[in-house]
Amino acid sequence: DLAADMTGFFETWQRAGGRFAGSATRHEPPARILSESPARRAVDAGIECINCGVCTSACDVVAWRPEYLGPAALNRAWTLVNDERHGDGAALLRGIARDGGCASCHTQGSCSEHCPVGLDPSASIAGLKRMSLAAFLKDGLRP
Repeated sequence: DLAADMTGFFETWQRAGGRFAGSATRHEPPARILSESPARRAVDAGIECINCGVCTSACDVVAWRPEYLGPAALNRAWTLVNDERHGDGAALLRGIARDGGCASCHTQGSCSEHCPVGLDPSASIAGLKRMSLAAFLKDGLRP
């Protein structure tokens, strides 16, 4: 049997802000999410991650740059910034735009090539790069 220590893998999730923070209380009606909306389709493209760590193991940048968040954490961030129910999208975007975040990805695609469930973390990271650049141009990505 193989037992791997996934502590570092999940610590990067925490550094990336990969925890859902709802914007509504339990006393409000559930959010209506239109499955055909572009944001929902972006979430759906990355939401089925099984947290196996294969993408992170396949990433060359992770191997030589320990502060890099890695494809799994950034894919999770992509799903959260596109989820209209997540209440802290701006802070999440600021966090992943810092050094070691999405701009550190070299887009070699090893993460996507080796994903056992066919996700495309490279596309998620590219989306985060576009989003963070747009936010920077709009308001400087202020804290």
